[in-house]
Amino acid sequence: MTPSPETTHAPEPSGHWRKPLCALLFVAYFFLVSWDTLKAQFSDDEMIAIWMYWRPSPWRLLESQFMIWRGYHRPVGGLFFLPLYHVFGLNPVGNHAVLLVLLPVGAYLMYRLSRALGSGGVASAMVALVACYHGGLSNLYYNSVFVFDVLCGIFFFAALAYYARIRSSGRILSGGQTAAFLALYLCALNSKEMGATLPAVLLAYEWLFHGPPGFAWKSFAAWLRGQGRVIFWAGMLDLVFIYGKRFGQYGLMKDPAYTPVISWERFVDFQERYIGDIFYHLPRFGWVMTLVIWAAVTYLAWRRKNQLLRFCWCYIVLTPLPLAFLIGRDQACLYVTLAGWAVLAGTLFESWLPALARVVAAEPTFRRMEIGRVRTLVATAVMVVMALASWSYKKTEIEPGNLTIAPLTAEVLAQFRAVNPQVRPGSKVIFLEDPFNSFDMAMIAELWFGDRGTRVRLNQKTPLPAAEIAAADAVFTWKEGKLIRVR
Repeated sequence: MTPSPETTHAPEPSGHWRKPLCALLFVAYFFLVSWDTLKAQFSDDEMIAIWMYWRPSPWRLLESQFMIWRGYHRPVGGLFFLPLYHVFGLNPVGNHAVLLVLLPVGAYLMYRLSRALGSGGVASAMVALVACYHGGLSNLYYNSVFVFDVLCGIFFFAALAYYARIRSSGRILSGGQTAAFLALYLCALNSKEMGATLPAVLLAYEWLFHGPPGFAWKSFAAWLRGQGRVIFWAGMLDLVFIYGKRFGQYGLMKDPAYTPVISWERFVDFQERYIGDIFYHLPRFGWVMTLVIWAAVTYLAWRRKNQLLRFCWCYIVLTPLPLAFLIGRDQACLYVTLAGWAVLAGTLFESWLPALARVVAAEPTFRRMEIGRVRTLVATAVMVVMALASWSYKKTEIEPGNLTIAPLTAEVLAQFRAVNPQVRPGSKVIFLEDPFNSFDMAMIAELWFGDRGTRVRLNQKTPLPAAEIAAADAVFTWKEGKLIRVR
């Protein structure tokens, strides 16, 4: 593909030290902003996730990576939660430490995706900066249950960057490359349902960068045998995955909370959440302001014949569709979609940079500097200001109150650590009273004892006969904020 004048980038500064130095600065910035998440406590959802993967056998977790027609719940996430539980138990620091490793990997893959799509160095650097920390997705950093979104993003970005890098050179994926792409895509699907939009994103990429397939059957069949082959097999994988989620034994869509309801009200509510979070938790826009923002973004993306900007527009429209008709989905759920916004913003900034540099170069202080150096200075200054503003926003608006998302769960876990109760394997354990209104205490206790043969019953949730309580191997209760062993 021959780049258009608008996608041709100025030569980037030479120097082997620049990229390693920039990478080091981005990593330092990420940890400066995010290190405090190591002090975050478990949320209720994290307890559920750990228990959900621990209770069945490890073999079930392994087979679930491949039997997608059965609708297992995000099995790649189990490869995160289960090993960390066996190493760290119910100490949240392990989960948050590994999450702090995965997030820079996601930022790097967003950068690689930007480069594979044809972005210049400045645009891709801005993508990396946005990916390192985005305050509109704040719960992504404090709650390891959103590792599903991070893992889905990692595999989604890797698959798309791999595909785009090969196709941008004019080549068609070989059989082995197709298999590698589909393996990455399967991992994205097994991480979270957001991955299901990748075939549609590939179609948009092919249409915009390589032209639409012929609509005559002969030419369309040739397209399917060539560059369309990967999209066809990805689409087939998608159909099996969706069937599993809808009709499989463990299908997620059997839960009303994960069943889309097509309605204008839900769509508008999601769009308001979506735009508000992407623009850093600004006061929630009404539907008029949301429409104005979408109109402005659409104008900027389509006003010129720039394939990359148009692809980014398609990306930010397509990737959030799995969320658009569910209740209350926002913040961390937009991680996959964030890449499209980051590349869009970086590309627009790079296209405006020459004009900004000329304005600055006209000032007496900078008149003797080469225009290339002025351009680098302006780009650096803008990104430094963005980083400082993001860090300041995080310290003042986000950090307070996020370290303990579920105070009651943190209190109960603290009591388990203080009392350190132990029971024999295979025991029947009863809690007479507990502080929850659900089955959280049973899950926490079973995870604490760490034996799949041990069963915990909650008398408060399902009242038990006195004879059954008397026959239990261990009896506990909760009184005035204390875990007490009755027998």
